[in-house]
Amino acid sequence: MSFKLISPSKEKWNDFVDSNIRSSVFQRHEMCDVYSKTKNMEGIRLAVSDEHGKILACMVIRLESKKFLKPLTSVSIIENAPLYEDSEQGKKAAEFIIRHYGRFIRRKALYSNVKIDRNSFLEKLYESEGYEKTACLNFEIRLDRDPEKVFMQIHKSRRKNIRKTAKLGIDIIDSNESSLPDFYSLLKETYSKLGLLVPDISFFYAAFELMQPNVKMFLARYKGEFIAGRIEIVYRKKIFDWYAGASSLHLNLFPNDAMVWHVLEYGCKNGCELFDFGGAGVADEEYGVREFKKRFGGQLVEYSSFKKIHRPVIANLGSRFLSVCRKIF
Repeated sequence: MSFKLISPSKEKWNDFVDSNIRSSVFQRHEMCDVYSKTKNMEGIRLAVSDEHGKILACMVIRLESKKFLKPLTSVSIIENAPLYEDSEQGKKAAEFIIRHYGRFIRRKALYSNVKIDRNSFLEKLYESEGYEKTACLNFEIRLDRDPEKVFMQIHKSRRKNIRKTAKLGIDIIDSNESSLPDFYSLLKETYSKLGLLVPDISFFYAAFELMQPNVKMFLARYKGEFIAGRIEIVYRKKIFDWYAGASSLHLNLFPNDAMVWHVLEYGCKNGCELFDFGGAGVADEEYGVREFKKRFGGQLVEYSSFKKIHRPVIANLGSRFLSVCRKIF
């Protein structure tokens, strides 16, 4: 059986992704363009067909690096890919594309991070290619029911906080890209306190430009000031909790509790069936945000994270360099 790498049109690519039983918004054609339009990022598409040109497997790759010394900081990120036709031929195409990726990515990234959500075939395939597996956790909340039932499943202390924010007059609005600077300021504050790197704001502008109507932004406003925000991705009746930030000066008003409930209520009223909390840390490690997410009554599920270092010597140098930079700056 022969396979070949191809560059399908946007329409053919998305037809394959959207009809796939394991489809993911992060594998859509335009998501790759979002990455490529973002500062310090690059998007790459790989697709494989049979000898007749029929798509059998595809994957979108997100390459990102720090603002400086790209060769020492580059990382490749893959979300639930490759997608493949549900057949023996499709599985063989998935093997082909991952092996091609392994040869190709060595020239571009120090290491790869891969997220696989309950797909034993891909898990075994990545393990066979030398990727190290880590068990991770997440919470999922069913939305295909009455909002009141979803609300009553939330822990009583969270319900109390949600009612309190309403009494305080906190408004939650459905916003658009015009409010991105306000959201981004909240996101940078939150990520800085957590020691996490935040994507450049161009990432979010590109998402709003290219991913409508999949991208939704909600902002919490108190006395005319935005104090919290969340950006969600809605795809195939599923809400993915993408990015969130809040003002540390207003955490005593519990805006995050109100924001999550607003998103859940929105999903219930707009035909969504599942809310994906976007991760709750490594299974055997403590993770403070996990307790926050747990109290919204979702089901605890497990997914697999894979990592492979492609250039160990350079990766070690990069790690040492960044450690020195943190001490200096």
